[in-house]
Amino acid sequence: MLLLLNTVGVAHVLSEDPPSGDDGASPEAAKKWAREDAVCRGHILAALSDRLLPDYARHATGRAVWRAVARTYDVDTPSVSWRKFTELEFKLNDDGGAPSFLEQLAHAEALGHAGQPSLPDLVEYTLGQKLPADVASRATVVLSDGSISVSMDKAWEVARIWVKNRISEEDELNVRAAMAEDEEKGFVCCNMGKNITK
Repeated sequence: MLLLLNTVGVAHVLSEDPPSGDDGASPEAAKKWAREDAVCRGHILAALSDRLLPDYARHATGRAVWRAVARTYDVDTPSVSWRKFTELEFKLNDDGGAPSFLEQLAHAEALGHAGQPSLPDLVEYTLGQKLPADVASRATVVLSDGSISVSMDKAWEVARIWVKNRISEEDELNVRAAMAEDEEKGFVCCNMGKNITK
């Protein structure tokens, strides 16, 4: 929303006071500010769902709407992100449209760094505890002080290889299952260059 308000050139009304005759502003400047404030207020209200619009439409200025929405939704985002990060568990079964492992890794890394931006080592250590064991063990590095941590670069490298191998294994299992099903049904299959039927 802030990007949109800056793009249309009206975000300044969120922080600037309107010009008044007391400070020597011209009537044109006051009209311009009022128009920009109305545009700002309109964009903020237009972004709200129909359910929320009546709760915020009563505010007369863009700044008032902005502050009211912030009071409601601007919670302590780092603590929320950290809580979500610590509760996160990787789902390795991709049934039901679950996000891929690489998408889950990106989400976990983003939540961790949003929750503890000044402590990247803590994020990497905690993430290392959540990764599948075969990924975490290959991404673990020993630091110069002898402590153990997870390198995110290495975790990404290992995760990509792990996913690629996992897909290859699944493809192979699917081919074998299809061949076994075909053999059970008596279909022709090829074995050492000879056609065999049941």
